[in-house]
Amino acid sequence: MVAKTIHVYRSGEVWTVKKRGKSAKTFSTQQQAVAAAKRSIKKEGSGQLVVYGTNGQIRHYETYRMIRIQEHPKKSPIAAQISRAVSKVVLERVQSDPSPTSDHSAKKQPRLHQLSI
Repeated sequence: MVAKTIHVYRSGEVWTVKKRGKSAKTFSTQQQAVAAAKRSIKKEGSGQLVVYGTNGQIRHYETYRMIRIQEHPKKSPIAAQISRAVSKVVLERVQSDPSPTSDHSAKKQPRLHQLSI
């Protein structure tokens, strides 16, 4: 069983749950999206969850049934800039996955496939 990373991010007016190689699912609230992502990770048996804020930066990270990678201590004054840049690149790669989006929000929202920052 291979651990998977599931990303939760804002895409227009909806929250998107995306796993590499799978179609994205959208939800009307962040809480619904995170709950769906956690259910998916538990169903898989292990994995990690990455939640991005509306600004594109990682705001929450957790693992399930796997060892959490310890963050490196911040040693330079530009560490925050580097962290923001890495978060932006990761989010852009997740969003550029060509898999279709499926809508799971309470009310029908337009399907969004990509969002450029």
